[in-house]
Amino acid sequence: MRRARLPRVHMRDRTVMLPVNAMLRRSALDLPDKEAIAWHGQRVTYAELDEASSRIAAFLHQAGVERGMRVAIYSAKCIEEVAAIFAVMKIGAVLVHINPAFRDDKLNHVLTECEPAALFFHPSKHVMLERSARAAVLPPLVIRLSAEGAVASAFPDANLVPAIELSPILRGLTAAGGVFPEGSNAADDLAAIIYTSGTTASAKGIMVTHQILSDATLVSAQVLGNVADDRLISLTPFSFDGALSQLFTMTLVGGTLVLQDSLFPKDVVATLAAERITGAHAVPSFWRLMQERYPAFADRALPCLRYLSLIGEHFSEPDLLRLKRALASTDFYMMYGTTEAFRSTCLAPEDFFTKLGSAGRPLPGVTITVVDENGQPCPTGTVGEVVHAGAFVSPGYWKRPHSATFRNGRVHTGDLGRLDADGCLYFVGRKDTMVKRFGYQLYPEEVEACLLALNGVALAAVVCGADSGGGPALQAFIVCRHGSTLTKSAVTQHCRRHLPHYMVPDDIAFVASLPTTANGKIDRAGLRLEQV
Repeated sequence: MRRARLPRVHMRDRTVMLPVNAMLRRSALDLPDKEAIAWHGQRVTYAELDEASSRIAAFLHQAGVERGMRVAIYSAKCIEEVAAIFAVMKIGAVLVHINPAFRDDKLNHVLTECEPAALFFHPSKHVMLERSARAAVLPPLVIRLSAEGAVASAFPDANLVPAIELSPILRGLTAAGGVFPEGSNAADDLAAIIYTSGTTASAKGIMVTHQILSDATLVSAQVLGNVADDRLISLTPFSFDGALSQLFTMTLVGGTLVLQDSLFPKDVVATLAAERITGAHAVPSFWRLMQERYPAFADRALPCLRYLSLIGEHFSEPDLLRLKRALASTDFYMMYGTTEAFRSTCLAPEDFFTKLGSAGRPLPGVTITVVDENGQPCPTGTVGEVVHAGAFVSPGYWKRPHSATFRNGRVHTGDLGRLDADGCLYFVGRKDTMVKRFGYQLYPEEVEACLLALNGVALAAVVCGADSGGGPALQAFIVCRHGSTLTKSAVTQHCRRHLPHYMVPDDIAFVASLPTTANGKIDRAGLRLEQV
């Protein structure tokens, strides 16, 4: 395999900084005919991607978009979307990629708060944008990414903001050509604002600098051993840091990113095989559903799949081992991180079995501490709040300068975990989901892990409600595997055998599905609302 010449990253020496637009330019010069992006049979080389993004950058510059201004993208997966991302970086503007699952209030909140100078959108989003136009939150410059399958006009009402077609810009039919001032992005310049899913409150915009993107890309490539021959599948929207990390890492090493629209298990497996995918990244629940809804997944030969990186949720040990049996020759990288600090830890594949359930050791330049309620370090093995210091720490939330999350250059994650004697982190749960019952502290995630170990359980979520006397009561919601004959009595007996009495659910409900947040995680707050 061809290995990229990656500069070693020494996080105490902040002189190493390679902006992502420079990564693209380097790959376009070194590997001009190398396939950069694949999507629905379309193939775009690095030279073509560099040219397309330069044309878009020139158009934005001519339209008055300047360095430091925000540019929003609201799109389904497509090649033009990727070109627009790099165009924003080339002119020194700030990327705001809006989660494509956002609509109405959430969409309008992001547009109102970040005040973009321009907005790129996919035709599939035109209905939502019409509503935003009526709410007067759209920017003056709106560009439609692709005309394929689009309606005649995304804005049929003459009073709404008209959209400019991207196609003439890409074909060089505009006066802008490819001329724009591509300056040097400084380390502390803002590169992107990544909005949280906003499950329990309004979405918060996490500020990401060019230094953070550079450091995170270099470290990811080194840790995962990415090379020019790698072909990664992009399963999540570019509104998530993990998806951006994949894009920029492949750009750095000259690899290929394959955009995947359909998340039906059969379609994903077909792409993994047909495109000879070497690496994939997704939350654990995605792979759990893959095994549940497409049993043939375990039998499908995927000899090219070199690794999986898993982050974002707790993965029960039985599910993890079952997935490993299905992909015995694939390396597993277990990771932990929050968008506020990009990535924190990684468990190397060789430690998978000896540290089963761990998210691994801190990444280069990162210090992880577990602290008690007084902010003091906890003894080894004791549960406390996970605090991230060092590399990748965001400057804070956009327009929210006084957040308790960011203190003294550290990120107080709100996650609960413990460190073992080797410095490996084990995720326990969320601080805000901790329940006190019968005088004991418990974490719903621990109860869920017990439920997921029971044969017949595909998915499980536990929330705290109230009993008839107003005290705390645990409610378990279970999605059964196909053909399961599981009963509430069997679930209760299983919990009583494996859990202390105060952790046994008071009520058990079998449901067809569980609500999820915009980033694919189980939405416990949504479950509570459904019970009101």
